[in-house]
Parts: sequence; structure tokens; C-alpha cells
Amino acid sequence: MGRDKAWLESDAQPLLLRQIGVLEQAGLRNIAVAAGSENRPPLPPIPAGIPLLRDRFADFGPLAGVEAGLGWAHAQFPNGWTLLVAVDLPELSVEWLQQLIMRIAPNQGCVPIYQGRLEPLAAIYPNQAWAIAQEHLETQKASVQAFCRRGLETGWMSPWELSDQDHRALTNWNTPSDWPGGQAQTGP
Repeated sequence: MGRDKAWLESDAQPLLLRQIGVLEQAGLRNIAVAAGSENRPPLPPIPAGIPLLRDRFADFGPLAGVEAGLGWAHAQFPNGWTLLVAVDLPELSVEWLQQLIMRIAPNQGCVPIYQGRLEPLAAIYPNQAWAIAQEHLETQKASVQAFCRRGLETGWMSPWELSDQDHRALTNWNTPSDWPGGQAQTGP
């Protein structure tokens, strides 16, 4: 994209704030932002009371953010779940999240799958998977896909096969041409 996706605007607000709003509308109250490393550029101002979680494992990409989120949630709710949502999903809706939430079970999360590909950055993980995320990172396994596949293989994750319609909620913005704002500048 060439710039921080958290600042891209959708519905006249930065994507990060849009995602927080969707989570709140879905009834979620314990929200945190996986903010990456300490040296990342500033994020849009977030509502008071929402913590910024920093990666404990530098340069490990999305799995480091998953680990940070699971660690934060596990400290509060060891037997609960963590819903992870990437910032660059402008079509994500409350209704889609509710469908995902309905698919969890005790000690088991849910990962959407579309045409054989996992969507681990719009999934729900059992907080007990935090130890497994740490193990992956400590052994230099940074693939969030591999982490999630392990969950499916060992039973702490279940699959949700997405229809074409359901998959539209996971449309993401990866290049300037994906973003309706094109090259317009909003934020750093």
C-alpha cells in the first residue's frame, strides 16, 4: 500500500476507528489494538480505555500481533476467546462477526476458509492458544497460517467454509488501486 492502512479512510473515518466501531456495535467491550513494534508510526487517536498492545517478538509479522492479543486476553479471561480482526477489512460487518461468533464452542475457536485458504486475521481463537503462539514464535515459526492450521489439526479451531457472499466481508485493501481513495492522503 505504501502507507499505514490504519489511516486509510472508509465511511469518513480511519479504518482503525471504523473497525473499533464495528466491534463495539457487535457488543464487544474488551477491545485492544495490536499496535506492532514500539517504533511503528503513530496510529489514529483511539478511544480512551483501549490499550495499545506491542509485539513482544520483533519482526515476526501478524503472528506477533496475534500473540500479543492472545496474551492480553489470556491474562484476563484464560478460558475465553479472542476475536482478531485485521485493520484493512473495510467490508467487515456486525452481521458477519455475529455469524463467526456463533461458530465457537468451549475451548474451540473458528477460522473462516475460502477456496481452501485460511483467513486467520478475521478469526476467533481460544485464549488458551496463547502458549502455542508463543511456542511458534520462540521457535522462529512466524506463519499465522501454520499456527491456525495447527489449531484445525489439533481441534482448538474449527473451520467455517465461506460462500462467495460471506467472503466479501473479508475484502482487503493491499494496494492503492484497492482503496477507493486512491492516492489521497489522510494522516501520516
